[in-house]
Amino acid sequence: MTLVGCFVTPHPPIMVPEVGGPDLAGVDATVQSMRELRTKVAGLDPDTVVLLSPHAPLAVRKMGVSFASTYEGSLAYFRAPNVTLSAAGDETVAEAIMERAAAKNVPTTITSSYGDSVELDHGSMVPLVYLMGGLEQPCNLVVLSFSQLSCEEHVRFGEAVGEALVESTSRIVYVASSDLSHRLIPGAPAGYDPRGAEFDKQVVDTFAAGDWQGLLSIRQDLTAAAGECGYRSLAVLSGVVTAARAAGMQVRNRVLSYEGPFGVGYMVGEVEMAEASQVDQAERAQGAVR
Repeated sequence: MTLVGCFVTPHPPIMVPEVGGPDLAGVDATVQSMRELRTKVAGLDPDTVVLLSPHAPLAVRKMGVSFASTYEGSLAYFRAPNVTLSAAGDETVAEAIMERAAAKNVPTTITSSYGDSVELDHGSMVPLVYLMGGLEQPCNLVVLSFSQLSCEEHVRFGEAVGEALVESTSRIVYVASSDLSHRLIPGAPAGYDPRGAEFDKQVVDTFAAGDWQGLLSIRQDLTAAAGECGYRSLAVLSGVVTAARAAGMQVRNRVLSYEGPFGVGYMVGEVEMAEASQVDQAERAQGAVR
């Protein structure tokens, strides 16, 4: 039991049918990809989901780890009060992440304490409506948050998170909640900048190629011009993947979809995880068939 999968998801409330209504067709590619992830996560049967949300409580100079005992959420703010979600916190996993971060001297803080009940932000709630929506058994949750520390510190935090997850006795799914540029078209939420599309293309291309160094090397001026809210989520994910590789896991990146119909870039992606023994068995089986 270990880290069984990593996913990149956008978080626009409009992609939830009860919110999107007739506008849901505008994000059909994203919706279909999220439905595919729902099926995939159900098949992985996780004990715990660890999710980093750009909209979780942020400490400027420290990465955040929630120790909450329970999480509750709804999309009532987005006129869908019947869309609700609840999950128990996984304090054991949260503690392991804090311990690993401390060992790496990554500045980290506890954003919610033992016994707290936390209201989920939409950056957590929207992906989880899909990813937990197909589970047959209750699944625990840990919510992380990024900071204004350097990209390198986010990668190191991701390595700490990844080390904690691959050593866990639970089956864990990791989720990087991440919207890309908010400036893709005139009238976009953060205004228009043609460099937004350039940023998104570089993110999608490097992620699809599994080129983490290329993704992390995107120019800072381009990132700033894009008006994004997910680049640091992806930086943390790169550290998680690095830790998984160091533990001997085989990884493969896959982009399920990308679109930006309303001026914000939505990428749905997966980092498939397999232990080396599983890959060897699959290769031997393929050889036997041939």
